[in-house]
Amino acid sequence: MLDTPCSCVAPAQLEAAEWYAVLSSGEVSERERNEWQAWLDASPEHAQAWTLVEKVVSRFQGLPPLVAQTALDTPALDRRAALKLLGVLCVTGGALAAGMNTQAWTREFADLSTGTGEVRSWTLADGTRISLNARSAVDVVFEPQQRLILLYQGEVLIETGHDMPLAQSPFLVRTEQGLIRALGTRFMVSTGDQSVDVSLFEGALDVQPYGATMQRLNAGQAMLIQRNKSAFIYAQNPQVAAWEHGLIFADGMPLSIYLKQLAQYRPGILSCDSRAATLRVSGVFKLADSDRLLARLPEILPVSVRYFSRYWVRVDALSTAV
Repeated sequence: MLDTPCSCVAPAQLEAAEWYAVLSSGEVSERERNEWQAWLDASPEHAQAWTLVEKVVSRFQGLPPLVAQTALDTPALDRRAALKLLGVLCVTGGALAAGMNTQAWTREFADLSTGTGEVRSWTLADGTRISLNARSAVDVVFEPQQRLILLYQGEVLIETGHDMPLAQSPFLVRTEQGLIRALGTRFMVSTGDQSVDVSLFEGALDVQPYGATMQRLNAGQAMLIQRNKSAFIYAQNPQVAAWEHGLIFADGMPLSIYLKQLAQYRPGILSCDSRAATLRVSGVFKLADSDRLLARLPEILPVSVRYFSRYWVRVDALSTAV
């Protein structure tokens, strides 16, 4: 299955979603059925992930409930049901089922959000400009005491506004890993699996990882923040926000990171094996046509690109690749 998933979904959940897509294809072989059963029996984590798949399917937008044995014994389910499930798991981490994660549910109803392949910008009441990368979500809470952005998922590019009287209030961004206070700035915040990256283009930021010391970030710097750990400051990539213009600037970028960015612009699953993940990509690429970018990969790297379906693509290193 997946060696290097390119979304925030737990590996077992993503594998369960893949198996659901296979079993729903209408072209399931006896070998695939046996492989699915072996995967299901391999660990309690797999069984829990499959249970989550069943719950998501039964609860999301009125899709019919799925029982594991039924999936093997009945005719193919609507392919769109599989795609909806994959979308939910990829965007929310598979946590919509039974209210298992209230923050994931909140992301579905955030004040500002974007879908797959969508980049949008808004101007807030104080003149602040906010841009969201694909598959991103924030809430906006403006009060007399503070201007607060709650980042639930994805990437947000912020240029703070100065329209009075709101501009007199502190401007804060809250994430799962820490709190960021803007001091007249243009900056970007990106969520990861267990960390948050902050890149500062103008001005200054005070960054407070939960459970650690506050640190000042200056223009041209970036910071990795995690709970209960001192923030790590490093040189900012000046092209890190190129997605705002529909581009990826790759300068020796690991293929796993490249594909993770590309995955935000196409539905379904995009993955690579562990050897391909370490290969390096360089160039400037337009995000609008992900299939064209995938078709070009074998021209620049020793890899093969396999389409199991339009919505399930895997990149594998060739046997000669180092």
